[in-house]
Amino acid sequence: MSVDPSARRAPILPVVLAWLLPASILAGEALPSNPDAYLGQADRVRRSVDRPWDPATGRLGNLRRLNLAANDCMVRLVSGNLNRVPPGTHAVTVVEESRILDADPDEQPSPRDVTRAAHGSDPCPGVGQCGVSVTEASEAPRLDGASVCFTVQLATAHDVSLRGDGVDLLVEELRQPVLRVGVGGNGRQRIWFEGVDLGLLSIGINSPVQVGGTGTVDWLNADSSNGSSVAWLHLFRAQRTGVSATTTRTRWSVRTGPGTWAGYYQPARAPGKLADLYPIEIDGPVEALEVPASRVSAKPITPATRDAAMALRKAVLERAGPRPYIRAFDTRLPSAVASAQALPRSSKQRVADVIAGLVPAGVRIDEVALWKHGGRIEGKAPDVATAEIARQRLEASGEFSHAQVSFPCREGPVPIHVMAHFQCENPGEPSACLAADPGSPDRYTEAQLRAYVERSVGPTFEIRSFRIDGRKVHVEGVAASGSDPRAAFGRFDKDNGMLRTSHTIYGFAVPGGTEVRALLHLQCLAPPRADGICAPPEATRPVGEAP
Repeated sequence: MSVDPSARRAPILPVVLAWLLPASILAGEALPSNPDAYLGQADRVRRSVDRPWDPATGRLGNLRRLNLAANDCMVRLVSGNLNRVPPGTHAVTVVEESRILDADPDEQPSPRDVTRAAHGSDPCPGVGQCGVSVTEASEAPRLDGASVCFTVQLATAHDVSLRGDGVDLLVEELRQPVLRVGVGGNGRQRIWFEGVDLGLLSIGINSPVQVGGTGTVDWLNADSSNGSSVAWLHLFRAQRTGVSATTTRTRWSVRTGPGTWAGYYQPARAPGKLADLYPIEIDGPVEALEVPASRVSAKPITPATRDAAMALRKAVLERAGPRPYIRAFDTRLPSAVASAQALPRSSKQRVADVIAGLVPAGVRIDEVALWKHGGRIEGKAPDVATAEIARQRLEASGEFSHAQVSFPCREGPVPIHVMAHFQCENPGEPSACLAADPGSPDRYTEAQLRAYVERSVGPTFEIRSFRIDGRKVHVEGVAASGSDPRAAFGRFDKDNGMLRTSHTIYGFAVPGGTEVRALLHLQCLAPPRADGICAPPEATRPVGEAP
């Protein structure tokens, strides 16, 4: 009897991170969709709650990295709001690793890097590498008769490594921003992902392992340095798939189709017979595979490959056996959803949220890079017309002292490139622009700007004419005798504030001083908003906001 891999079995537990939606169904996306952004989300979820650390009962705290050591064993990963070892048949050793190499060794709540080893497996990767504590999870509940050596519920771990021989890993219905899996060992290893929902799935292969799976993934990355490895990735519904082979004869299959991207990298550049050593099978248009650095042997997927993927799925699921009932939640803890949302936004997130509120639906933000007083925003629009609307809205928004928006005129999805200058050094910090007048919250009045210029140039300059034309401000007046009008208008450039001096013209002496005409450039089109990139001058960045 054939099995439909898209038919998901009854869920093992309630959805923990339902806020993580596939990027393909989001419009006007507020989150920058790229691996770094998903890793930032994973960090936020981990920091959202201080989960209990009690390895003797299988509770593993705020797990960050999980190393699995098992031989001739079956291991299962599922979702939960705790990191813990629920019922299993084998004794489990828990090794807490040192944080001495952490970028922030004082981070709280304390992140945990843990090795879990099944009975009969060496929990330490090498001599003197047993970390800071070794605990037998003797009080963790057992489930007699189960075929799985142990199950691990993941709430926060985004890095998982697997070592051992004859080990199968089933990642089942897992939902979280990131899962990065590394595989090493001598052989007889199989991994199957069943119905996962992930922002970023990264698979690193250094052993003759068989890998495959189903589910929804935004970014799917895989690489192999073992020529006997097999990775059937064509059943994943992935928006972006990138695979890399650093040795010959690795076997791959990927999916291409409308709205998806797939690329393949291998280090050799020669075509012909050498390319045949880097085969890849394509489920979809073969010509849609991008090969940025070389030529490979890309061919349509074969019935044999489809059968092999289904056989791998069947073998792993049958060895795992029926899913046991696992209590998913500790009701004493707040949900990760509410706790993560309560954390302060990062600066990149603040910019992404503002941009998403300005551009039309259908524009997707892929990347935000920041530096002092500015940044770069990369995204995609469905067509040129939508990209043009986005450009107009961004340039007229008042969020930037200057924004250069560019995109190519072509059919299909259009990449948008934005180089922007902010009126604050870092997003969320006070703006150099004037705060809004209570009577005119959305625009500056002439009286407000005139008063600002008068304060800036000082009492030795008398304004006799003041006119605003878009971003141009025309000022005419008289500088008092003996004063230097250049110094007065030069203050605008030094202050890096509301205005910049474009040019000044000094006329003849008149009663009371010297005639001066100045053209100023208005840096701030609109007053800063509390929810904008820069905060109003009277506001400051919230305590604890991430850079």
